[in-house]
Amino acid sequence: MRFWAVAILTSLAASGALAKGGHKHHLAKPKAEAESAAPARASGPDGSWSVEATTSVGTCPALIPSKLDIADGKIASAEGAQVESWGYVDESGNIVARFTGAGEHVARFHGVLKGGKGSGAWSSSTDMCGGTWKAAQQ
Repeated sequence: MRFWAVAILTSLAASGALAKGGHKHHLAKPKAEAESAAPARASGPDGSWSVEATTSVGTCPALIPSKLDIADGKIASAEGAQVESWGYVDESGNIVARFTGAGEHVARFHGVLKGGKGSGAWSSSTDMCGGTWKAAQQ
């Protein structure tokens, strides 16, 4: 028990030192650069994307939509497959999504959308299948 207490205190002390600027290699951005930096979310991946999914393992129902509309970093709609969709895209373009079809068939979808192109992998543990996907911003 004493070991864990020492480990926790050491961790807290280290993070406190960093918060106080004790880290010698920390360089602040020049004021002009910090002021001209773009906001965290520009248009980026927002918009319409065509998606082409391929199955490389197993046989699955059509769970991956052929078109995604992204608004404010979230999947606003999905077309081309009879699924309910949920997902988001972070500031770096990483996408995480889940598509649920009839009969509780579920596909998980992840990858990167950046520069008008995207790619990644998908899988369905309910149907024991998966593959890859590519996307292009419309």
